[in-house]
Amino acid sequence: MEQPHVHHHSCTQCACNNPILAALKEELFGEATLATLPSERMEQTKAAAQTLMFSGGTIRPMIEGKVDTVAAIGIADGQVAVAGDEDKVKNYMEQHHPGFRQRVLKDGETLLPGLIEPHVHIVPTALLMGWLDLGGFDGQELRKGYSVEMITKLIRDQVPSVKKGEWLLGYGLDPALMPLIDDNKNLVTINAILLDKITVEVPVLILAASMHTLYANTPALEKIYHNTSNGVSANPDYPKLIEYLEKTHGRLQEAPGMDPAIKTIPTQQVKDMALQSFEHIKAFLKTANERGVTFLYDAGMTGGMKALLEAYLEIHNRVVRIGAAEICDAKSVDSLKPYKKHEKYEDVYIGNVKIVSDGSNQGLTGYQSEPYLCKPKENYGIFNFGAPDTRPKTPPSDYNNLVETVIAGKGWPLMIHANGNRAVQFAIDVYANNIPKQQEQGLRHRIEHCSLLTQDQLVVMKKLGVSPSFLIGHVGYWGYAFEQAIFQDKSNMLDLCKSALEQGMRITLHSDHQVSPLGPLRMMEQSITRITEAIPGEHVLNEVECITAEQALTAITYDAAWQCNAEQWTGSLVAGNFADFVILAEDPLKVKNPYKYMRHIPVLETWVDGTPVYINK
Repeated sequence: MEQPHVHHHSCTQCACNNPILAALKEELFGEATLATLPSERMEQTKAAAQTLMFSGGTIRPMIEGKVDTVAAIGIADGQVAVAGDEDKVKNYMEQHHPGFRQRVLKDGETLLPGLIEPHVHIVPTALLMGWLDLGGFDGQELRKGYSVEMITKLIRDQVPSVKKGEWLLGYGLDPALMPLIDDNKNLVTINAILLDKITVEVPVLILAASMHTLYANTPALEKIYHNTSNGVSANPDYPKLIEYLEKTHGRLQEAPGMDPAIKTIPTQQVKDMALQSFEHIKAFLKTANERGVTFLYDAGMTGGMKALLEAYLEIHNRVVRIGAAEICDAKSVDSLKPYKKHEKYEDVYIGNVKIVSDGSNQGLTGYQSEPYLCKPKENYGIFNFGAPDTRPKTPPSDYNNLVETVIAGKGWPLMIHANGNRAVQFAIDVYANNIPKQQEQGLRHRIEHCSLLTQDQLVVMKKLGVSPSFLIGHVGYWGYAFEQAIFQDKSNMLDLCKSALEQGMRITLHSDHQVSPLGPLRMMEQSITRITEAIPGEHVLNEVECITAEQALTAITYDAAWQCNAEQWTGSLVAGNFADFVILAEDPLKVKNPYKYMRHIPVLETWVDGTPVYINK
């Protein structure tokens, strides 16, 4: 699919470390840019929290993570006041909140705690929403007919709208979701030759879905090569333009290859990314509400992103709760403050530190103990630590030292991004080395994606108190490509949800948006069915790892809040928690055939702070 990977530090990969934002940090998050963003309040003051008693239908408050129903629930002052049998709730509300309104849910309507996305990327998503969407998704479904031919049409249709002097910018291109080639053994190749056939009228630059590659046509490559105005140049490695064209093939990988391209994007288009960000954040949060989400945990927050997001929240009403993990590397760890748990909720609270160790499996950059089966040959993926251009077989010292500083030195709960099987083992190893050194034991350390696992590794993780958060779309969306071309039998190691639960672990399911679409109900469905969606029929990937609807619901509510250090506020409708909840048209625990159905259960209403933020009219 792509040229053999050469390891450099500061590798980029998946949504957890967006190369566009890293290269344009000053342009997008500098004081001058933030000063140009709207500062006047753009919405009326939010309506006062309602005082209500709900009864009828099905009410599952998920108290202590149990799926038991209650007959009624009362809310007041933006919080849950009481839950239990109808008489108890009514008497309590009459005594403590006279004048409350009663509302009876219809048969089948189901009230649940607000759904939680424990690993998303809000600001990166918003900043790229102005680019052409070349991804493989249509809503929560795979894009029908997604192929080179479709991409060709999308790009050609966009060319006439490109202004003079600007580039056609796209994102999300994913060969792993296109039809396989070579008897289903390889992924399709994207390069400058292909893009030039589509158009040479304008420069084209496309960010791959895996985010470790930029695809460029020849007009873009020529501009990138000749640009020396931003302190980042392609020239030193390629003395002549022809060498640059012939050796890169229009596939620019990792920071050394991508930064010169990113720094050559026309200035006005970079400014537009920032100027349009508020509009796109609002659209992103609207989609979250439409899918029942009341809490988002951003798994890669930087100071600049936090400043932009806080500027947005200053002038917009809150429609979701937001927590975050602060991205950390060897350069930033010294400035990391010691951990202090947030006792009181605040928007964009920092609950974890995040370290990114490798890439993405569908992007062929997750770090493996053996090479990927598809082309290029002898590709083991990447690891972001150790000596450049090497394949470490044990955790490099700089990796362990960084983890030690975060855990033992600063006292933080840590999230480690690890996709490949060797990267997952390294994550477990450095946790084992350093968790015993941490002064406060029992903090909620996580492995993000935690894609390829063994039963023995789960035993060790349980002993260490490390929990997994699974990007379950790996099974549903990419399962076919993994089984056919990328891993084959190794695919049975993907997302061992049931095995983790059987070890007594608490798991969560996440989208890593934009890697896969927002949608906790969809993630429930994929963990229950494990059906690979890219082929006709209903092929199940490793059926023994299917979990129950009850377990999946816990993973997107109660346990997701716990993993995000937020269970004292949300994740269940226990008295005193926020009145953040969702009303569905149907109880997901009563769906008999969830495949391609559960994700589309209508969300009737989404409430935050005891106020509706979405009503399905």
